Amino acid sequence: MPNTREFNLAVHQVIQAIPRGKVSTCGHIAKLLGVPSQARQVKAVVKFITHTTPPTPWYRVVSTSGIISVHGPNAQQHLLEEEGVEISIGIAGENRVHLNQWGWFPDPGSLKIVGTIKGAEDGLEWGA
Repeated sequence: MPNTREFNLAVHQVIQAIPRGKVSTCGHIAKLLGVPSQARQVKAVVKFITHTTPPTPWYRVVSTSGIISVHGPNAQQHLLEEEGVEISIGIAGENRVHLNQWGWFPDPGSLKIVGTIKGAEDGLEWGA
């Protein structure tokens, strides 16, 4: 597993790179960081980031299937809709984003590199 501090900073930088009006997934962020098996760790970092200041656009990170959070006052949906992202209701009543329309999925290695995650699975560097 990567160094926690470096990993957290890397996740934060990738989230900052997600364009307004777009979303990405925890799994894709993990791939961008060179640690594709760490999607759950990305999710934990995103959950932590929701409580930090200054605000980071954590709400632009959704599940792999496009499902968004429904906890609390549904702030994620409100913030995404403010950016023009359309939310739909899935078959089971879940709120979701259509990733083919709103997704941001750059190729690994296409972001500006600023450091290295020690322990990255394929040796990729991280950053945005």
